[in-house]
Amino acid sequence: MIDLGPADPVVVRSLQAALVKAELQPLDDATEAALTGNATESDAIALATAMGLAQKNFGALDCPGTITAVKAALPLLAARQAAGLSVTELPRAWAYILLCADRTGDSDVAMRAAQRLRIVGGSPDVAPALLEKYPEVDALPNVDPIEVEVATEVPDAVVWLDFVQVGKAPLHLTLSPGEHIIAAASGKRRGFLVGRPIKKQPKLVVEMADQEGPLAVVAAMIASWHGKVPAGPAVGEVLEKLGVRAALIRHGDVVEVWGHAGHAEPARLLGGEDGARTIADADRAAALLADRVDSWNAHAPDPDQPLMTEDRTQTKHDKATTAWWVYAAIGAALVAGAAVVYAHESRANTQEIMLHYP
Repeated sequence: MIDLGPADPVVVRSLQAALVKAELQPLDDATEAALTGNATESDAIALATAMGLAQKNFGALDCPGTITAVKAALPLLAARQAAGLSVTELPRAWAYILLCADRTGDSDVAMRAAQRLRIVGGSPDVAPALLEKYPEVDALPNVDPIEVEVATEVPDAVVWLDFVQVGKAPLHLTLSPGEHIIAAASGKRRGFLVGRPIKKQPKLVVEMADQEGPLAVVAAMIASWHGKVPAGPAVGEVLEKLGVRAALIRHGDVVEVWGHAGHAEPARLLGGEDGARTIADADRAAALLADRVDSWNAHAPDPDQPLMTEDRTQTKHDKATTAWWVYAAIGAALVAGAAVVYAHESRANTQEIMLHYP
């Protein structure tokens, strides 16, 4: 399903239900993200999964599950922040930890979460009174800081410590005891380190993976449509990149069925007027798509292609040499030993079959 927006979770769920009802196999998260025209970096998919799980667990009052999911999301957010990408999920992530820690009476975790939440600008989900309950602490008494040298896999990468930019690698950092997140980014490459510093490990190296997703080209192509269905060749190019023959294309309140039986044919709107449906009729659109694919797989006549018709402009001689009826020998099945199958065109695009026995 190619979703040209506008974004609407209710509409997306409705369309997904229609696809399942038509017994169509859902795509993986990365492909679905690309089909909205959005970036498909590897960490973006992992981040969406982690934050979705955190929200679900928080709504179910499952604080241990919430904190586990948020801990998986935070390093990804730190790396994306270092790359200059939008991290609107960051305040919500720390809000989840603060609210859960306060609920369970874990003051140490709540204190740390409150401090991080202040750094990222606060959250509307956390009341000011709750934030004041855990005041900011500059340093812990009688605790010696730990000095480390931080290098990055890519030279001169931007480095962030606990969601604050601290410079470019290599860097000398003084860390307080406790857990920290060190993130680094350069172009499409980024990475992070999570853990507690120890004196036995004074040198740290941040590995930086290339986060460019394999479907980035598809996402860019769909984004270039600017929310409108383009001409057939552009749709066909996306289908070819995905290795599929048909797709639902949603724009606004309309769902269209596009596809082609093979690469030799241009992509087109399938089903004529039935190929464009409202969201309320998404079930029929999905059923039409499934029907066309089944027909192609069965090598049946394509309902969207005209049947062969006789050219009435031919001469008598041409007709005699290019007649399209078929003679067939039935053989041992009949004592007479022969039959003629005569196909007569009774009206446009319709064939009538008559059997004549001697």
